[in-house]
Amino acid sequence: MLKHTLVIGALALALNASAHATDLLQIYQEAQKNDATYQAAAATYSAAKYGMPIALAALLPQVQLTANTQLNSPRPVPADHPANYNSNNYQIQITQPVLNLGAWGLFSESRITVAQAALTFTQAQQQLITDVTTAYFNVLEAQEKLNYAQTNQSSLAQQMNQTEQQYKVGLKALTDVQSTKASYESAIASTVSAQNAVENAYEQLAVLTGKPETNLAILAPDAPLIKPNPNNSENWVNAALQGNLDLQAAQLQAKLNELGITVAKLGDGNAPGYVPTINAVATNSYSRTHGVATGSDPSSVGGRARSAQLNISYSAFNGGSTYYEVKKANYTAQSAEFTLEQTRRNTISNTRQAYLNILSDISQVKAYKQAVISGESSLEAITAAYNVGTRTIVDLLTQQSNLFNSEQQYANARYQYITDSLNLKAQTGLLAPNDVVAINQWLTPATTTTSSSTMPMVKSAS
Repeated sequence: MLKHTLVIGALALALNASAHATDLLQIYQEAQKNDATYQAAAATYSAAKYGMPIALAALLPQVQLTANTQLNSPRPVPADHPANYNSNNYQIQITQPVLNLGAWGLFSESRITVAQAALTFTQAQQQLITDVTTAYFNVLEAQEKLNYAQTNQSSLAQQMNQTEQQYKVGLKALTDVQSTKASYESAIASTVSAQNAVENAYEQLAVLTGKPETNLAILAPDAPLIKPNPNNSENWVNAALQGNLDLQAAQLQAKLNELGITVAKLGDGNAPGYVPTINAVATNSYSRTHGVATGSDPSSVGGRARSAQLNISYSAFNGGSTYYEVKKANYTAQSAEFTLEQTRRNTISNTRQAYLNILSDISQVKAYKQAVISGESSLEAITAAYNVGTRTIVDLLTQQSNLFNSEQQYANARYQYITDSLNLKAQTGLLAPNDVVAINQWLTPATTTTSSSTMPMVKSAS
């Protein structure tokens, strides 16, 4: 089937197994055990599964046992009675619903409710995958941006120191010193902001795992950029219309509300309906009074009684509550149908956007990567021109700023590509733990190497 053949290149499992790192997978496994939201969803699903046997119980025999003992002290005391005597009664009653269409309706509702709970738990599983991968790569993105910020700050610090020394010997103007100092102070602010972003990203990851995380594996520089397969958005839309979990949830809710009209007509445990209920009741009772002289038994009197009956109950008039319950159920069902239609439209739109976002991300990653390469070459050229006096310090600092911005955008585009790849698969309902394994293969152990964006040293003019 189509939905089983849909694959997205960014999540393909056919990657080189030797280039693997387990950090993301370990984070996901920790989150499965410790994320409170996920564990709450699992417990809710476990509880919901008991809804069906509870609803079925209303259609099965009901057995009721009763017993009582009573001390009697009549006053005045009858001639043949003792002053005090005891009476005991025991009864067993079995009731079997013969006709209870309302209970059958509630049982049908319970089956849909359990299906809803299962779907909600599946949504929680997919949401956990999305949350973990997003939080993980938010950390990596923040770290990469911090690295660029620190490199930029270090380069500007060297530039400022050199410019100050050149100013002292009369080779540079005061405006050059002031310009480099302003750029350096701005770089410090960027580094502080980037450091704060890293700490916040780690905190968000700790919320999922329940403990602080450090030393995450990083995204390999050669991580693949592959277009979605099939390369047609309509194929993905069709798959989403079949498998999107939000759409399935809306369909189940519409079905449940439609069944609610039937239940309102038939009645339930809280309100009568338009049809009668019939129950078969069998009773077996035993009673004995002790201490009362009668006949051949001078100490007690009593006996057994058995009965069987068919009870028919019908609410001829209940103030119009059934009529209004049916009206209410009709409008509730209409609301669910409108919600279903809106969810269907959103699914189509979101899937198309997710598909196009991936194509855009791929183009942006390639463009920003080239912008970084070009920016580094341009910075070297402007540095050389500045050293011989054909370019100004403003030109140099502007290019340094442009390179830094390109690096930031490149980092953002790389990780946005992964997020959008997950989103497209989630739209079709196909996102699964195997995708975490696939993404994990793109990671490599962190190294101490820094960005190559270090600003070339400015030589003193000879």
